[in-house]
Amino acid sequence: MTTTTTAATGQHGALTARLLPPGHHRAHHRSTGRDAPELVWDDPRWLRFTARTDLHDTRVLQVLEADRPVALATLLITREPGGLLFYDAPRLAGTPSPMAEPDLLDETERAQWDRLTAALSEGRADHYPSLALATFGNHHGVAHAPGRSPEQRRTVMAALPALLQQTAVELGCRSTALLYVGEPEAEAVDAAATRDGYQATLLGAEAVHRLPAADWEGYVAGLSSRRRRGLRKEVAAYEQGGFRTVATTGPAALDDRVTALQVAHRAKYGLPGGQERVRRDFAALREEIGESCVVLGAVREDRLLGFALYLRAGDSLFLRTVGFAPEADGCYLALTYHESTRWALENGIRRIHYGLATYEAKFQRGCTLHPRWGWFAFHGPDTAAFREVLDLQSRSIERRLERVGAPATPLTSRVPPSAPTVHGAAR
Repeated sequence: MTTTTTAATGQHGALTARLLPPGHHRAHHRSTGRDAPELVWDDPRWLRFTARTDLHDTRVLQVLEADRPVALATLLITREPGGLLFYDAPRLAGTPSPMAEPDLLDETERAQWDRLTAALSEGRADHYPSLALATFGNHHGVAHAPGRSPEQRRTVMAALPALLQQTAVELGCRSTALLYVGEPEAEAVDAAATRDGYQATLLGAEAVHRLPAADWEGYVAGLSSRRRRGLRKEVAAYEQGGFRTVATTGPAALDDRVTALQVAHRAKYGLPGGQERVRRDFAALREEIGESCVVLGAVREDRLLGFALYLRAGDSLFLRTVGFAPEADGCYLALTYHESTRWALENGIRRIHYGLATYEAKFQRGCTLHPRWGWFAFHGPDTAAFREVLDLQSRSIERRLERVGAPATPLTSRVPPSAPTVHGAAR
């Protein structure tokens, strides 16, 4: 069954959306047409991998302009508490995590946070099923058709809050979220989402390391003296610890050794799933996008003691996950940043996307931080509590980025009424 919902008429005409049938994810890109993916998170192969998760139901929303497909968006449906935290809207709101740091709130705010989250702990179950527009990798995952101008893309993004709300009603969902949007679309989404009753929240910032140099020597020479000293110290400790870096590409990179390290990593940080789940995830990665896998391993005496798994798209690497044995203590920074940069430069890579969190380490090692926003809508009797806790959550991440030295320019809906604005944003 397919259905159609209608959004408000925009600058480029009325946009409608069709919810494609379940299971349509494997073929839906073939007939829609789209640009070659610059980001692996909106690559059709990645979206097929996303659809194989057993923690969310996946659907596809097709956006149309005058009955012509112009975009596709991945929807994640969480039926009950226990989905992946970063895409489970009722849990993501108010759960201390990389996207909420209540320790950065002042005393009054922290007391308010504790009161609100205690009250919401029992009420969250009332907000399932929950619908999120997002894809794994902390990205919105909207794929636009070829030839669409930046303004046309922003118009589609601005229509999505209304389309998402109507789709949530159709699917019987009790909460909705549109997640991980950055500039240049965020301000347009914010204006539309605010009108539709969503609450904007700063979820974090994606760290991107751009590599202008042609080779490793040129890269090191171009660093400040402070960063050069830090790099040499961390690389020297890595080498003196007996480590060397081994790169493996393609489906064979996800072998039993990598699986074992990933299982241990998930257990250490309380992430869902044990060995069988990791095996299923890696099997799906091999089958759907295996040719893009790059594993950089920290090897000592022929033992793999740490790894960083990347996915390659064009001249970019996207960090998917890491795992380290206890004996590899101290080699994380060298492998994930310096050794990864060395391999990247030797293999035609010009950008490494590191994702969210651990901002100080990334910023100090040359990454730029790009804010990522989310918009949430809850409809139960505790809607006001959710809005308050999301406001506090945003404040905490805003302060984290300020402390790092890369403050996020607030969206219009996040600017206090008395604050001066320039072109819709505080300066």
